[in-house]
Amino acid sequence: MKKLGFALSFAAMLVSASSVALSNQAHDIDGFERVTEYANGPIATAVLASEFAHNLKVDLYPRGEGDFCSYANVYHHTSGEQIAHADVQLLSSNTSVLQAVADIPEQYLTDNKRVEIACTSAAGEQYDVYVNVPGAPLVQWDISAQPAGEFVHRPNTYGYHSAYRVKSHLNVDSQSNGGRCSTLSNRGVELGLFHGENGKGPFHSDIFTTDITVDNSQAGKQVLYQIIECENAAGKTLAVKVLSLTNPTGIYIVHEELVVK
Repeated sequence: MKKLGFALSFAAMLVSASSVALSNQAHDIDGFERVTEYANGPIATAVLASEFAHNLKVDLYPRGEGDFCSYANVYHHTSGEQIAHADVQLLSSNTSVLQAVADIPEQYLTDNKRVEIACTSAAGEQYDVYVNVPGAPLVQWDISAQPAGEFVHRPNTYGYHSAYRVKSHLNVDSQSNGGRCSTLSNRGVELGLFHGENGKGPFHSDIFTTDITVDNSQAGKQVLYQIIECENAAGKTLAVKVLSLTNPTGIYIVHEELVVK
């Protein structure tokens, strides 16, 4: 009986020791938003400060004097795969704010991520602080145009369609509630791609359809050129469409590009 009692006591000691060794956890329950507030732990607030999706930056505001963080890792939010290591350092020499910085590989730019940061309270308690990071906005854009007027021939140069009908179908998933989209460039042709406007935000996801006829008789433009940009707290997605107006038989896309930055 003495041996059994000793074994049980020793097992209890091991369980107790292992539980002490485990870190506490401070979870991100705010979804994939720019600012996360924590109810407990050495970090009071985390703010996504990234300008581009490939260069992740998270500002960490300690709850009190003596609270700090030492290192972090970035994981795929769904699969749990480790994506990158993040360096943690003071944002500047005259502040207690920390910043976790990581380079994100190209193939993960539009994937949702999770940053796990190892932090310690002033009392010496170990914490794993979690920050959700949205992938860059997902953009699917289909656009087409048909002649809707005469084709104007010009000597020694390209002609153009005097009018054309544009149909656009734009599907945007911002991957967070704070997403915004806008028309960056249109070379003077207003298509109102975002429900009749040149931009929209904040929003999470939406489908924008446009069916508009453009009068090109005075401008005589030879191309339809449109660039849009959608962004959230962690990155930007740029979409480019260029359609040629110089073919008498039809209007065709001559260049399109989707860039995550």
